[in-house]
Amino acid sequence: MKNFSVEIFTGTLIFVAMFVFFSQVHPIVLFDNDDWNVISDARTGLPKWGGWNPIKVLPETFFPICGYFAAYVVKPIIGDYLTAFTISAALTVSIFIAAYVVLFIMFAEKILLPDKLSANFFGVIFLLLHFAIFLKHDAQDNFYLFYTTDADCYFNYVLPDILNAALILFLIRVDVTKKFFERVTPAAMILFFALYLGIFSNIFSSCMLAIFIFVELLSRVELKNFKLGKFFAENKTLLMILIFWLISLLFEANGGRAGRIVHEESYFSLATEAAEETMQSLLFDNHGSVLMIFAAVTMIFIFARRIDEDAENLLRLMKKFFLCLLLWTAYIILVAAKVDVTYALRPDVQFGFFFFEFAIFLTALSFWIKKFPRTALIIPILCFALFTWIFSGKRTLCPSTVNHVPEKICVEVSRHLIEQIISADKAGLEEVTITVPVGDAELDNWPHPLYMGKNISRTLHVHGIISRRLEVKILPDATLNERFNLPQKNKSSTKVKD
Repeated sequence: MKNFSVEIFTGTLIFVAMFVFFSQVHPIVLFDNDDWNVISDARTGLPKWGGWNPIKVLPETFFPICGYFAAYVVKPIIGDYLTAFTISAALTVSIFIAAYVVLFIMFAEKILLPDKLSANFFGVIFLLLHFAIFLKHDAQDNFYLFYTTDADCYFNYVLPDILNAALILFLIRVDVTKKFFERVTPAAMILFFALYLGIFSNIFSSCMLAIFIFVELLSRVELKNFKLGKFFAENKTLLMILIFWLISLLFEANGGRAGRIVHEESYFSLATEAAEETMQSLLFDNHGSVLMIFAAVTMIFIFARRIDEDAENLLRLMKKFFLCLLLWTAYIILVAAKVDVTYALRPDVQFGFFFFEFAIFLTALSFWIKKFPRTALIIPILCFALFTWIFSGKRTLCPSTVNHVPEKICVEVSRHLIEQIISADKAGLEEVTITVPVGDAELDNWPHPLYMGKNISRTLHVHGIISRRLEVKILPDATLNERFNLPQKNKSSTKVKD
């Protein structure tokens, strides 16, 4: 119970820190059309053959649920709709991150470190690495692994990333092939539901889980005594997860969005371009190479010395993570070449690569701590140094908004839109023309496109902000750009529609 309390204490601190971050430091805000659309456009919680996004069950159910929670639970308490959404979204993301880190701590306790207190500090280092990996010296708007381009993408990418990585951490620690699902227990039901949401979330995120399971199955193959029937019987749970993931790919390949993708260039040339840009981004545009060099030196040392069984187990684990990293890279390059090369450059897509990289690094670090136990004394200092380095005044993290517009301005713009529609509703009008800032003409005035009116009207109505749906027309107004300090011609948006 004492050790469990330490984990709960660490998880609670992480939850509070993340809630402050996502509600105050870099709040998650409603701003662009995709935010206003998906937040009230709930789908049935099942994959849909031929749908626009056939497998995105997690994002397209959790985002609307978060919206309803904000509108009907939080707003009545605090009285402000936009703030209520920020609080609800911050709560959701913070819970996911806290659970993710606690699962890493539990993995570290069982496999990496004999000292439970050190494992908790390892969990803090693991979290801080997500913020540190892209930091540049004396630079503004640094990326981090929980960064994305808008509120909608938190549910489309960040949450699926965290969930699938968390499932890997659980499966490393618990062998579910050993009668885990033979009885319907609360743990089995929760895991089954989490696996369902992880697989049917996002093909860029679910590949993490599938690749890990594939590598785990490979490690269980004994060529000399291999019998397919026996292998399937002993590993049917993992094999079924992998089969369901392949089915999810089939659903996605036959979806409406996939059917609209057409490229003039050959797939080979696109794959070559994707490989070049992806490798440049993954290997040279971050600090990951330092972590990998450290891990490589450790692996060579263990292999050369053949120290003991525990070290050998850590070496096998690092080999698994390294193979996962290679397969993940190959998969992302091939999929990005098919979909859009720019996907592979997004932090919320690269999440899987760095998750495996952090796991390799911390597994290597655990070897040296076990070899020289007194070095565990420096772990709190390492945590403190990493934390202060991340939040040094010389650099800032990037707001998760279109074109990095400050979150306060996003809220001001959204409030301007809402107030116009509320006034029209109170006046009994059936139709209203609202002014929005001038956006990107090439993207139909994105992030507030001309077709946005029906989406914001529907959302405000179902959330109880207005009494009925109005016909809302959009009028770009350049004076608003000056009022809100926005450029009249936005830079090319990094947002890729979901």
